[in-house]
Amino acid sequence: MKIQEMMNRLINAASPYLLQHAHNPVDWYPWGEEAFQAAKRHNKLLVISIGYSACHWCHVMERECFEDREVARLMNTYYISIKVDREEHPDVDQIYMDALQLMTGRGGWPLNIVALPDGRPIWGVTYLPKKSWMSALEQIAELQKNNPNQLYDYANKLSHGISILHTTPDFKGFHKPERSEIKKALDKYLQHRDFETGGPSRAPKFMMPTQLLDILRLGVWVEHKKAVEFVHLTLQQMARRGIFDQTVGGFYRYSTDAEWKIPHFEKMLYDNALLIELYAEAFKQSGDQSYLDVLQKTFDWLEAEMKSNDGGYYAALDADAEGEEGKTYTFTTREIEKMLEGLPADFLRDVYALHPGEQWEGQYVLHQKEPLESYAEKHHLSLDEAKLNLDKFLKRAKGTRAKKPRPGIDDKVIASWNLMLVSALVTVFEATGKTHWLEKAIRLANFIHKIIDHKAHYYKNGQYLSRCLLDDLSQIIRASIRLFAATGDEIYLTRAQKSLDRVFEVHDTRDKILFTNTPAHDNLLFQRAVETEDNVIPSSNAVMAENLMLLGHILGKHDYTERSLAMLNAMQQRATEHPEAYYHWWYVYLMHASEWKMYVITGPSAHTKALEYRQKFLPDGMVISAQNPSEVDVLKNRFSLEVDRLYLCEGESCRPPVELKKAE
Repeated sequence: MKIQEMMNRLINAASPYLLQHAHNPVDWYPWGEEAFQAAKRHNKLLVISIGYSACHWCHVMERECFEDREVARLMNTYYISIKVDREEHPDVDQIYMDALQLMTGRGGWPLNIVALPDGRPIWGVTYLPKKSWMSALEQIAELQKNNPNQLYDYANKLSHGISILHTTPDFKGFHKPERSEIKKALDKYLQHRDFETGGPSRAPKFMMPTQLLDILRLGVWVEHKKAVEFVHLTLQQMARRGIFDQTVGGFYRYSTDAEWKIPHFEKMLYDNALLIELYAEAFKQSGDQSYLDVLQKTFDWLEAEMKSNDGGYYAALDADAEGEEGKTYTFTTREIEKMLEGLPADFLRDVYALHPGEQWEGQYVLHQKEPLESYAEKHHLSLDEAKLNLDKFLKRAKGTRAKKPRPGIDDKVIASWNLMLVSALVTVFEATGKTHWLEKAIRLANFIHKIIDHKAHYYKNGQYLSRCLLDDLSQIIRASIRLFAATGDEIYLTRAQKSLDRVFEVHDTRDKILFTNTPAHDNLLFQRAVETEDNVIPSSNAVMAENLMLLGHILGKHDYTERSLAMLNAMQQRATEHPEAYYHWWYVYLMHASEWKMYVITGPSAHTKALEYRQKFLPDGMVISAQNPSEVDVLKNRFSLEVDRLYLCEGESCRPPVELKKAE
């Protein structure tokens, strides 16, 4: 029987990543009770292999190991093997990634863990070639046979270490944050930054959009000029270089070098959603029109390549096509020559670094080192002429790209990632004043709300799948707050409150300070995940601390703001020691340190009057507008049919209302 004709238990999976392994000779189980029961029944160790559909090295290890009959025979004889999509079960990924980092000091995917039948880890590694993988599994199987107590002793110690990571730190009371601490955190953060090309002073470089946005907020609020300049430097460099798809838009996942030149070519929805919000807020703060061009091109790409027929957006595009990394996104010398015909070739070669020494593995990645103005001046072209030639060249590049093989797509519509896009679209509406962005946000929010209502994590082909996590609930609360602020429609507060009630019901910890990402009813994991560290996506607990602070002010519920402050104080020591890893907690710190401002605008033309306030960069406040009377605490007794009024509330007090005049 050919490998392609084989089938294992993954054949009925919804996840594209699991389906990629459905014809492996390895007898894979999906994550679930059946695998654990089989391991206990046969007294076999578990191989828990975690990855995702757009992961290049996951594909490599599958080809070299999991499609190999010899490897499969070894795994099927001595182990129960579980294949996990990290996007389907991010809490499972988090626990085992913590285990790997404790064992090796490193992380990454594919994430391969060997565990006891109860799931407690004893060994872990990322990518390994066939011989090394087989050797490791043989040695561990031999150890289980001859000295199983050694494995259990190690599992106990490692599990204890993991439990410490997922326990609420010591709570030190309700300390009011101080402004001076933010400056110290920014100084510490900036110690390891690249002030030539932006981002971290190392390779590979991840974009970290929410981190950059929070640094911008903190820097503006405490008037830290260097921090603000660093953020704008990074945004300008990312937009010009290879990390941004110059041909059709959208950002790749990370740069393999220190200059944003050569990306790892997978594209993720969460990166691009968060980057749209970042560039919109940066436009508010700076007025740089190029930021709007970047976010528009990014959204155009999402619409063209990532939107489902149902209205949601897919999770990811693969880095590979036909087994070759970047094949869709790079250009051969011959393709470049054809694209340059009849255009000012010397100018375009300079602009997009189309010189032999700039090739990556014999291919060209379009990237720009300097602003367009400098190239136009060097080649004696006006800026309009330069832009016209760039547009012609990029149109040809799109045509060439369209003939290339398409990368694989992960067509899961993940709730939390789509909700990040909802918040981003609301921000673009605020920045531009154009209501079609708000309309897009509302349509998307209504669709994703159905996923949350089904207590699911994602949607695919008419099915609501996997279990809803704190990530999903924290993001729908955040998006709903943003939509309420923009529309005054109480349906969004109802959604936020309903989701918050679910958080309290199934995600609370015993000490009632932080929240677990894993629902209370899920007992498969040996340790329920408590996510506190901010990675590319801010941690669900930091987002919940933000949400509770805002809902406390909007609804007049001081117990919510007090819970937010308790969460922040519990995380204070970690955030102070490692500001880079807890950046969104520092934004919550700002929220509590400032007299948080609520610009409440009510009246028959409130939404129109609110536009000029929304377009301002407000690191320490938000704008809420309502054109109907409401019993919501922040709006109660503040509506008039005759006039529009602005109520400015700072902290626990509000100024007298200001009547907003009609435009002349």
